[in-house]
Amino acid sequence: MGELPSRIAVTGSAGFLGLATVSGLCEKPGVELVAAVDLSPTELKPLSTRRLVSVIRDVRAPLRDVLEAMEIEAVVHLAFLLRPDRNEELAREVNVEATGRLLEDCSSAGVRQFVYLSSTTVYGANAERDRPAVESDPVNPVRGFQYSEHKVAAERLILAHGKRNPGMRVCILRGCVIMAAGADNFIARSLGRRVLPYPAGADPEMQFLHLSDYASSVEAVLSKRAEGVFNIAGDGSLRWRALARLAGARGVSFPAWFLKLGVGVSWNLRFQDESGASGLNFIRYPWLASTAKIREELGWRPRYTAQEAFTEWASARRSR
Repeated sequence: MGELPSRIAVTGSAGFLGLATVSGLCEKPGVELVAAVDLSPTELKPLSTRRLVSVIRDVRAPLRDVLEAMEIEAVVHLAFLLRPDRNEELAREVNVEATGRLLEDCSSAGVRQFVYLSSTTVYGANAERDRPAVESDPVNPVRGFQYSEHKVAAERLILAHGKRNPGMRVCILRGCVIMAAGADNFIARSLGRRVLPYPAGADPEMQFLHLSDYASSVEAVLSKRAEGVFNIAGDGSLRWRALARLAGARGVSFPAWFLKLGVGVSWNLRFQDESGASGLNFIRYPWLASTAKIREELGWRPRYTAQEAFTEWASARRSR
């Protein structure tokens, strides 16, 4: 593995993934400074903040002054609204338009590397999927699923910017569900329920990535100055019904049409804020992704299997 950039900025640094990213980078030899950009202060425990500078800033605001003043060499862009927002205009401004402005600020400030965390949900989930997706496959987000639709829109901005600005290397990591103790994402919240409805006949395989393996993938692309798109996931997969049992949830089967209607109505009536009916595709159909490319080109390997990553989350949840 090559040397990491010495001065790195991380947006969305106060969140679950952001803290893991910042914490790991602050401990790496050769890293002089990590600018942690978030609306909330970024605090590491135990304090290993000698190299950390917490920047309280909305990602929608200009960042060129910060990037220039701190002589930032690389940016890891994590800021994103994970939950769907009923205000589509606001969500798009944060998730997509802010990414475009940040790219322009990076180019103006002389940033040489841009890393973006996307998602394997951009490939979509459908009954026709007969193999794990590879990076050259066309993106096909589930219509109406805001999270992956916005990831696709941001990806397109990033790849287009990279073509126009060859002096800045851009890299997109498409991650599966990232798990570890404390994980708070759509799948974790679903599996955290005592009673778990699921579509009759559905039992798709799912991939998981341990938090530390996610962090090591970021370090790998930074140190290799990698460009392009890479899928990241732990080895192996688990089926949905097995996940429910491991999480201690009682699965209850419903006809797919009935469940789709119920989720759609509960979303529209604001009884729940997790997802509209489109989110059911991800527990009804497969959406696996191949990690052959990052293994072959960058030599990255996950330390944890999908089962180990999920089991750590489930064990921590049961011990609370």
